[in-house]
Amino acid sequence: MKTVASVQSLLAFLEEKKIPYSFQGDDNARIYGFSSLKNYKKDTFTWAKNEKAYQYGFADKKLVIAQDGLQVDCPNVIISKESKRAFFALIEYWADTHDLDNKDSIGPGTILGTGVRLGKNVRIGSNCVIQGNIEIGDNTRIWHNVTILNHVMIGSDCEIQSGCVIGHDGFAWNENQNHRKEMIRHFGSVEIGNEVYLGPNCVIDRGEIDATIIGEGCRLDAACFIAHNVVLGKNVILITGSRLYGSSELGDNAYVASGLVRNQCRIGAGTFVGMGSVVTDDLPENVTAVGVPAKIIKRGV
Repeated sequence: MKTVASVQSLLAFLEEKKIPYSFQGDDNARIYGFSSLKNYKKDTFTWAKNEKAYQYGFADKKLVIAQDGLQVDCPNVIISKESKRAFFALIEYWADTHDLDNKDSIGPGTILGTGVRLGKNVRIGSNCVIQGNIEIGDNTRIWHNVTILNHVMIGSDCEIQSGCVIGHDGFAWNENQNHRKEMIRHFGSVEIGNEVYLGPNCVIDRGEIDATIIGEGCRLDAACFIAHNVVLGKNVILITGSRLYGSSELGDNAYVASGLVRNQCRIGAGTFVGMGSVVTDDLPENVTAVGVPAKIIKRGV
């Protein structure tokens, strides 16, 4: 049986999320899902991003979320300066309210230690191991085969995808006169803020004494590595394979495109590190740096 919602319920969700919009049409109209504009399905909502959308026409579309400035001639139109945000937020809302994903709260084979504290509506996939002094905030989703150990605090509304490992000791050792290495035991934590996204197979080491910190709103693509004592500010982006070595720091809104950052380096807020670059010295705020080693090629936003 098809699932259905009214336009009115979609508008209420946008208001709840404080996404700006205006609406033209019948808010009692019934919607039966979502689809792309190119492969539109009858009676669904879709997205018109820019002028290229005109090639598909709008007369047969039930509801279009349109970028502000587009002329969209269809029965129901949600117009927003943040149309992309509105469209994908509505897709998530639809999936959550119509049970499109497996919503079992804890999957089979998952082990939760006695020190684990879960917020409301936390979902955990299969074959995860979560043990230690662990706190996970409301509405956070953890996928399959995730390991979270020792002392980890995870905020609300986070997504941690399959294969992530969070909280193991970092790679540090002492060496005696015979060059024998003895690994240093860690006693710090990992602190992950609200609305953080970790792609598949990310690794985040715990701090030696203090915390490894992932700030609110950070987005880490697949297979990123975060060493002990690293500090990420808010809304940092790391593209797949980025590696941040011990005690490096990235300011708010920094962006590293599959690069490496040497231990103890500081990257300023708003700075962009180009694809495959290796950062060996501190970088100031709001610059673009590329190369091996990374050199500044542009200053200012």
